[in-house]
Amino acid sequence: MLFFKLTILLVSGITSILAAPSTSYINWKTFKGNGLNLGGWLWQEAVIDPVFWSQYSGRATDEWGLCAHLGSQCGSVLERRYATYITPSDIDKYAAAGVTILRIPTSYAAWIKVPGSQLYSGNQVQFLNNIATYAITKYNMHIILDVHALPGGVNGMGLGEADGHFGWFNNVTALSYSYTTIDAVLSFIQSSDFPQHYTIEPINEPVDNPDITAFGTPAALTDSGATWTLKYIKGVIERVKAVNPNIPVMFQGSFKGEGYWSPFFPANSNLVFDVHNYYFAGRPTFSSNVSSDICADAKSSSGDGKFPVWVGEWSIQTVSDNKFVNRKKNLNTGLWAFGKYEQGSAYWTAKFFGNVSVDGEGTQGDYWNYGTFIDLGYIDPTEGGTYCT
Repeated sequence: MLFFKLTILLVSGITSILAAPSTSYINWKTFKGNGLNLGGWLWQEAVIDPVFWSQYSGRATDEWGLCAHLGSQCGSVLERRYATYITPSDIDKYAAAGVTILRIPTSYAAWIKVPGSQLYSGNQVQFLNNIATYAITKYNMHIILDVHALPGGVNGMGLGEADGHFGWFNNVTALSYSYTTIDAVLSFIQSSDFPQHYTIEPINEPVDNPDITAFGTPAALTDSGATWTLKYIKGVIERVKAVNPNIPVMFQGSFKGEGYWSPFFPANSNLVFDVHNYYFAGRPTFSSNVSSDICADAKSSSGDGKFPVWVGEWSIQTVSDNKFVNRKKNLNTGLWAFGKYEQGSAYWTAKFFGNVSVDGEGTQGDYWNYGTFIDLGYIDPTEGGTYCT
């Protein structure tokens, strides 16, 4: 563990000499920014880094199975991942490319220990704090602290706890642990030096319909599932309000959109909605004209206007005919359109090394890795305005 302690001390020392950040809380109704997800860092997904996955997973399909396979070695493997996958130099690179918001996925295991869970609970919060503090103090970034997975599983996928796990829904024990998780998140934010730089996102892509063909559509979350999710979100809002009403809550309401949920909340709620727009499945899309789909999504995702909307995940891979020559146009169309019609967006994801071939040219990593787009000099949101009118 000496390596990890030295890493923590090093990053802490760096942040201590940087400039003071803003002291004002944000209002998502007026706040806009260009964001980036730090997927595959504190919460693992098999598709993001196949080299890492093949080395350690034992053919498991999710982090739950990875840790079950590794047993007592899971902690040391993941601690090294936390220490090396995202570093201050990465934040420097993203800031230089115009990133002002970081969305950081975690699981409940970063915050609490749940009996029977195979997920590892270690130093995730310390590493999160180090990177977030660096981003805040040096670049005045805002942090969306995302609880991607909740006890029992929120969508039957590895990203929601484990493949096949839908047990969060209508489960009072899982709900209680979820609230305990949020209490821990709140305590972390409130005890930090920068509570004004955080938004809490307490759930990601809740889905209780086991039919995978419904994923990405409003039918993915049934009426019963929506009722349970609404109960949870209202409880989270009350908890946050009791501790610090200035901290915004971001609600990723599956694929139903702001217009479906807004009637259930008073207009003065400190609430922002997270909409996910993808183009690699669920509808016929082509890289040559997906910019039109992106523009249409941007115009429709804003909902009824009662609450601000943020596009928390998106990427440019299409169902068919992916072409390298179209990447820059499609990327900048999204950056521009989601910034104009919503409060901005966070690309999925900062690092993505998926080596599965796509229809057309290249592999997944060629269309999902934002770092590659930076290296290629693609980032120019103003260019997107020419494709979206």
